[in-house]
Amino acid sequence: MKVARIICLLVVGLLAVSPLGGVLAQEEEEEPIPVLISEPDYTLNFTPSQGRYDAKIVADDDRTIYLELENTGTATVNNIAFSSEEPDDWDVEFDPEKVTTLETEETERVGATIEVPANASAGDYMVTLTASGDEVSAKAVDIRVTVTVTVKEPIIEIRALYPTLEGIAGEDFVFEVEFQHIGASMMGEPVIFNLLTTAPPDWEVHMTPPYEKEKKLSAINLKPGFTFTDKTRVVVKPLFWPLPEPGEYKITLTADSGELKDTVELTARITARYALVLLPSAERYNTTATSGKDNYFEVTAGNLGTAAIGDIKLSADKPEGWTIEFSPEKLDSLEAINTQKIDVNIKPPPETIAGDYSINLKASGTQTTARDLNIRVTVESPTIWGWVGVIIIVLVVAGLVVVFLRFSRR
Repeated sequence: MKVARIICLLVVGLLAVSPLGGVLAQEEEEEPIPVLISEPDYTLNFTPSQGRYDAKIVADDDRTIYLELENTGTATVNNIAFSSEEPDDWDVEFDPEKVTTLETEETERVGATIEVPANASAGDYMVTLTASGDEVSAKAVDIRVTVTVTVKEPIIEIRALYPTLEGIAGEDFVFEVEFQHIGASMMGEPVIFNLLTTAPPDWEVHMTPPYEKEKKLSAINLKPGFTFTDKTRVVVKPLFWPLPEPGEYKITLTADSGELKDTVELTARITARYALVLLPSAERYNTTATSGKDNYFEVTAGNLGTAAIGDIKLSADKPEGWTIEFSPEKLDSLEAINTQKIDVNIKPPPETIAGDYSINLKASGTQTTARDLNIRVTVESPTIWGWVGVIIIVLVVAGLVVVFLRFSRR
């Protein structure tokens, strides 16, 4: 028994120091747990400190707007620069000009000083501020800047939203204008401004409120520092007849209180519309013709446009051998809303077989072409051939009668 125990102990010891024992021991060790590496999250927030996206600035002055630049991601953002988009002659400066490093959950306060030039007009403008780093850019911030103007002497200003309008002759032109009375004190008394207009001869011009078109304005009452409540409609009616030629026509609007006065110029640009038609004078799209003879058919050329059409040529698509003649052969010019009668001589050749035929009449001017006029022509044989046929029939009948009489005597 002692010998057996000694042998067992020796075997266990050998296994412990042998490579197999090392392998077994290594297998008993726990496997390492893998480490997951997540992608870095780069996120920048750029927002006004007070949560306001508007500012009021007097012309020839400046104002500093403070914004919070915050890193809300999981990774550092480097080399953050600032930029802006602003109206011409404006300037925007940032403090600091650049942020070298912004750690996670770190916030940096940035000042943006907006400088408005002295020549800026009163009104609303947009300034866009941006922050961009090497890894990510923040969403742009749009700031609406309301510019006011300090005026020592009171004035009246007229502003046309669209000072030039385009349309064809015969249409009305409707302009929209605003009036602003700028005074040294907003506590001043209202002032009545008479509205005066000038336009081309015989044109009609009147003004109405935007939602009361039946009312016509001749004066407005404005307090200092206020804009007229609604945009005023300036309705310009050109001549209906004769239609004005294409071109630009000037209209002026003046607001005059005796001491304060301003004038705005409006432009009505008239463009030409060309419309040429060719129609049968008798409103019939068919006619008859005798082969070998002159056959006259009257058509009318009309100009339904707003400007003259020049060098109108007349032509026809016809069966082979036919002759189509126009009188007059062409029209040098056809004024707007005017017509011209044209005689068309349709002459089929003498050997034309009786039946229905089709011809297309055409009119083409320098500016436009009329739609083809399709006419159905029913050709009849000449009268002489009808008489010849009658004589032949009579002779045949007479011959039959003679033959019948001779045989009946026998």
